[in-house]
Amino acid sequence: MKRLLGVDFVRFCMVGGLGFLINLFLLTLLFRMLHLPIFVSQLMAGEVALFSNFMLHHNWTYKHRKTNKSIQSLLIQFHVTSWVAIVGSALLVSVGVHTFHMMYVVALVFSSAIALMWNFVWSKFVIWKHEHEHVDKAAEA
Repeated sequence: MKRLLGVDFVRFCMVGGLGFLINLFLLTLLFRMLHLPIFVSQLMAGEVALFSNFMLHHNWTYKHRKTNKSIQSLLIQFHVTSWVAIVGSALLVSVGVHTFHMMYVVALVFSSAIALMWNFVWSKFVIWKHEHEHVDKAAEA
């Protein structure tokens, strides 16, 4: 189990699962209880889940990765790349509910599955890209 928890993708999915629950709770609150439009509700819920995911990724998922970027730079990069998925998710949920008459939860699951790989690739290979220490070959000789 400990070995499995050391795998970035497993950690990423665990954080994403918690983010999904936060998103679902807020989407339900905003859309079903406060009767805000589904698109606006999903944008707002997605934004809160996005920030939660960033904090967990920074402090757990990718804590072991060495990077020279400031936390502000990481947050901006994460936010910009993830907003493609947030807006895409809001569009997919809205279209799913209004056009295909899907339950909003089903539409959210569908949109989250699509966003999963996009977000993982950007976060692991761009945002928290592991920066190797460069060794000066001339200094070694």
